[in-house]
Amino acid sequence: MFRYKKSVPVSYARQGYVYFKSLCFRELPEAEKRKIASLCKDVAGDRKEALFQFVTTDAGAENICMRHHISRRTLERYAREYYKRFPIC
Repeated sequence: MFRYKKSVPVSYARQGYVYFKSLCFRELPEAEKRKIASLCKDVAGDRKEALFQFVTTDAGAENICMRHHISRRTLERYAREYYKRFPIC
């Protein structure tokens, strides 16, 4: 469920764009899939899978944090950076 996050320094419209485009990952062309996967790696490094699951699925943050042994604060920091760097295509 999309919710505007004031802690993410991008507009409501841009947050919606990033959220829904990321959620449609499986339906995107391969080139765009590679961009999202690469952005996750650039932002989260070794924790890229946690960020990738967080932005491309509707899995909850708590579930992802437990599965990947990552703090909620770290996951949220990665997500903020992901939203800031997401390319507008």
